[in-house]
Amino acid sequence: QSGYPVYTRKAYTDVAYLACARKLLAAPDEVYPQFATHNAHTMAAVQALAGPDYTPGQYEFQCLHGMGEALYDQVHDRPCRIYAPVGTHETLLAYLVRRLLENGANTSFVNRIADESLGLAELVQDPVQTVATLAAQDGCVGSPHPAITLPPDLYGAARANSRGLDLADERTLADLARRFAADASRTWQAEPLIARGMPQGPWQPVRNPAAASDLVGQVREATLDDMQSALDAATMAAAAWAATPPAERAARLEAAAARLQDELAALLPLLVREAGKTCANAVAEVREAVDFLRYYAAEVRRDFDNASHVPLGPVVCISPWNFPLAIFTGQVAAALAAGNVVLAKPAEQTPLVAAAAVRALHAAGVPRGALQLLPGRGETVGAALVADARVQGVLFTGSTEVARLLQRTLSRRLTAGGQPVPLIAETGGQNALVVDSSALVEQAVADIVSSAFDSAGQRCSALRLLCVQEEAADRLLYMLRGAVQELRLGDPRELATDIGPVIDAEAAGLIESHLRTLQARGRRVWRPALGASRAASLTAQGSFVVPAVVELASVAELEREVFGPVLHVLRYPRDRLAQTLEQINATGFGLTQGVHTRIDETVAQVVGMARAGNLYVNRNIVGAVVGVQPFGGEGLSGTGPKAGGPLNLLR
Repeated sequence: QSGYPVYTRKAYTDVAYLACARKLLAAPDEVYPQFATHNAHTMAAVQALAGPDYTPGQYEFQCLHGMGEALYDQVHDRPCRIYAPVGTHETLLAYLVRRLLENGANTSFVNRIADESLGLAELVQDPVQTVATLAAQDGCVGSPHPAITLPPDLYGAARANSRGLDLADERTLADLARRFAADASRTWQAEPLIARGMPQGPWQPVRNPAAASDLVGQVREATLDDMQSALDAATMAAAAWAATPPAERAARLEAAAARLQDELAALLPLLVREAGKTCANAVAEVREAVDFLRYYAAEVRRDFDNASHVPLGPVVCISPWNFPLAIFTGQVAAALAAGNVVLAKPAEQTPLVAAAAVRALHAAGVPRGALQLLPGRGETVGAALVADARVQGVLFTGSTEVARLLQRTLSRRLTAGGQPVPLIAETGGQNALVVDSSALVEQAVADIVSSAFDSAGQRCSALRLLCVQEEAADRLLYMLRGAVQELRLGDPRELATDIGPVIDAEAAGLIESHLRTLQARGRRVWRPALGASRAASLTAQGSFVVPAVVELASVAELEREVFGPVLHVLRYPRDRLAQTLEQINATGFGLTQGVHTRIDETVAQVVGMARAGNLYVNRNIVGAVVGVQPFGGEGLSGTGPKAGGPLNLLR
């Protein structure tokens, strides 16, 4: 969005408070207003708005126990209700911290009244007058705070930020409803988009994983002839694209970003129907694709010179279905930015989204010889492309098993320059989160639910293993189950849906088989109650998996990545944190790792022992404290957007 959905100047909030107070006081038969404030001006303004003739039951003030007493001692003819938080230390700590932050803010009345350098007139200045003064200075009413960067400008001069959609806005939702209705009658198509020759393969249906009866479109998979034609065309186009000035390559990527940005609302129904994404996830996906294009364009503008940077040549990009637009576009953008020609092989489950992306890049000026689309299966199209001697580099995102197969294939030959063929691979992970007994359970559960179950758990970085200290486990799991029970499993075309389907029936079958195996070992598998009829209805219409929380006896029980809404939980003794971290490292994965704690020594221990590409730290003190710290991912895992960046795709 172009701005923020909140006021960025306190005076606006104060004026809005008074405007609401006026409306409440004007409806005495419908509303009994209760004004909670410790601000002297606000209290005086409410009394002035209400009029001098107070009657019992007209309104009341409220103040927090232990605060505002000196203020309300001055008011004897208006009722003031005193309220106090009640509960345990654990439940009240977060409330206390929020109050400290509010009252410690330099614009807070409670803070300012203790400042003896402020005069009375300044302390109780009318916010309406303040807004009028600001309007005179800015030339308009309601201008944002000049020191707060607006969303489009968050990256400064480097690049523009992508725009999203406000899914709480009624006009936006009405427009989306019309687009979804129109998209239901549209048949999307994907076929080999090659520079030479005409695809001849048969059309195959592409169905909605949330509703098998919904035909989203059709795809023609690349044949051997299509691949040979594409490789010939790529070889012929390589020199011309490599010689294209970097600034011009960047301009075409930026033009593609603008096209995707303009098509955001039109792309959402396709992402939801083909990939089973919720609307919120689909918006984020388009934004990430736009950001990738602009990011790599900016990298090329800053760092590249055709005289000193030599591209590899034809590069194969193999992308996954869980981010069919963002990762697909990111791989392609990095390779094109560096001057390579690209043969793009999207996931077999999501060819329609990839075709839409390639058409946008072609329309933005990327030559057809520089970017060709070859949809099909990995074991046929992907394997054949990687094995071809004309291919000088491979970008891959997917399973570790497939990455190692690609590695073995490429190790059998060298590039035209006699160097090993580069393989840039980002694979999945047994991503672990450590939560100790000092952590704020409410914050931990919110993060756990978001990481483990958003996108139906189908993210490379999704939380797979929750390691929780024994003393905190029962309470955390009780709250976690309650939170998961509230999640809505269903068709992502409905805005209320939190968890959509997994990508296909095969994926659903693998997850259910894994859960049955753990149950047979005696492991406790908890799943939210949906009701037999609703669960049967969902599994009959699409590839849905009811979320699961599974307690393990050992990290070693996680033999492979489970790509879906399944969270594995391990209780660990306080004095065995080091051994638990060693077991996490021994899984052989190193994509992400996290910790929730209030203890600095625990943060240091986890950070020191972690062998992961990205580390998330939440100290549970003043909101989330997040640190992304590169540790050099294990094995084939990459880190961050530069993992497949332009500088890795040069000779």
